[in-house]
Amino acid sequence: MKITQPVNVIIEHLPNYEVLNPLLENDIKDAGDITGGRSAAKCYRTRWDMHEVYPSFKKLTDGVLEVVKRACGPSTDEQGNPKDYILRTHDSWGLIYKKGDITTAHQHYPCLWSWTYCVKACELCSPLVFPTSEGKEEIEPEDGQLIIWPSHVLHEVPKQLCDHERIMIAGDVLFDRWA
Repeated sequence: MKITQPVNVIIEHLPNYEVLNPLLENDIKDAGDITGGRSAAKCYRTRWDMHEVYPSFKKLTDGVLEVVKRACGPSTDEQGNPKDYILRTHDSWGLIYKKGDITTAHQHYPCLWSWTYCVKACELCSPLVFPTSEGKEEIEPEDGQLIIWPSHVLHEVPKQLCDHERIMIAGDVLFDRWA
């Protein structure tokens, strides 16, 4: 038996992204491309631990954790009393798509939440696509846009058709421990 349920996708625009995005772009380019074609992302991809190396990524991932925690809401113990929990960034990396680049369908399980953040794109750049049994759901990129979804959900990016770079950041969130 297969039970399907709607998937919650969180979309927010981060405040002051105009200040953070140039720093993120610089750090992505500074980190270099290490992919060698070994991941679902068939484009320029940085190391997986950017949040541990670059302050701009740490600032972004801290913001992502705040959004996830706010969206998930509080937890309680067996008596119904509030019980806090701590989430942590498992990984984060930068991506630069050039004309013709893609990311094949994949998921990030066993992480809890996956996310992508748009550093630089236009309305014609490739969308983030969630394949469904009825077809697909597409989300067009916008500068400063944060998209968060459950990590087990398949997603992909079709071929980039624009001549300019589509610059993104992706990452994953795990439950760390009870506070």
